[in-house]
Amino acid sequence: MRRILHIDFNSFFASVEQQANPTLRGKPIGVTGKRTERSVVAAASREAKALGVKTAMSTWEAKKICPSIILVPGDPEKYAHIHYTFNRILRRYSDKVEVFSVDECFVDITDETTDDLDAIAIAQRIKTDLRAQCGELITASVGIAPNKLLAKLASERIKPDGLTLVHEEEAVPFIDQSELQDLCGIGPRIAKRLETIGVTDFPSLRACSSTLLVRAFKKYGWWLYQAARGIDHSPVITESEDPKSVGHSHTLPADTWDANAMRRYLLLMCDRVAYRLRRDGFIAGRISAYVRYGDFSSDGKQHRSNEPTANGLTLFKQAWNLLETIRDDQKPVRLLGISASDLVRAKEPVGLFPKDQKLTKLLPALDRLQTRYGTGAWTRASLVSTDIKTRTSGFHFDHEL
Repeated sequence: MRRILHIDFNSFFASVEQQANPTLRGKPIGVTGKRTERSVVAAASREAKALGVKTAMSTWEAKKICPSIILVPGDPEKYAHIHYTFNRILRRYSDKVEVFSVDECFVDITDETTDDLDAIAIAQRIKTDLRAQCGELITASVGIAPNKLLAKLASERIKPDGLTLVHEEEAVPFIDQSELQDLCGIGPRIAKRLETIGVTDFPSLRACSSTLLVRAFKKYGWWLYQAARGIDHSPVITESEDPKSVGHSHTLPADTWDANAMRRYLLLMCDRVAYRLRRDGFIAGRISAYVRYGDFSSDGKQHRSNEPTANGLTLFKQAWNLLETIRDDQKPVRLLGISASDLVRAKEPVGLFPKDQKLTKLLPALDRLQTRYGTGAWTRASLVSTDIKTRTSGFHFDHEL
């Protein structure tokens, strides 16, 4: 019998922010794209959820429901740091780890266990290692089951910091305690279509023949037939492929025609993309630029370079040249985005000129600063603003308040 773990972080982004910044602990916070009413709450802390704030809620709605909520701009580099740390922990216990999302993983521990007690012991050790290396406030709920479908459902049963074990013979009664949309793979649209054929819960779904479900949902109908019975033969897939691209986008605080403001935001994004490329050991041979206007129309263009790079300034020059050729001066810009692709595993090439050579030598030192202190550890003089920052503990990151 297989033994699969599904590990799901609790309020991941919000917990990471509270761990990094002690002044946020115990308070309702919402992690956003930025601190404006043009953004949404990407994640809410437990305190904010208890007051009615939900994920994907607009920031103005969140403020209306919870006036005391603290909006914290998200920091992808910080979350990636925790994600990588956690994945290193998991690979101590099994080489079969499937990253389902930034805050969820499946782990196949069949070969590492002989019974349920072994599986529970591994789950508990993972939880202990997570707290020790990532912080006391960062917790995860774990589901243990004979397949991925049941393991994911089990991890949702007790939150936060839960541990749920489901045996194969318990699959049907366990599933029947859940709503249809609690099962990964049944969303609002599928649930609505199921309702048209009289299916509102799992018992009524099991009452449907496989023929009826396949006729109504094609191949997906067979999956529904098996899922209602807790059957899932899908393997835990260890992903070893390199990423296809690295990108960043930003919705501006207000729609603007100001080219200088656009240049500053674009340069900042290019520096962040370049850092991620260098951190992961890539250089990029293609840059894509994207613009969205105030009327939500958009345009984009890409350029293939003969000299792949992971230098933020070089990426910026290429991206800005692209934007200048596509930007409609008659429309205010709402969002800018860039993406670096055609990735090659290599170090930043050393330039021919002394100035370029000095910069190439400087970049590793700047990267070490960002790795230790976060993306705000250094900035270009042209990007300096009046934002006040404070030192925080946790992961040795600074964070804008």
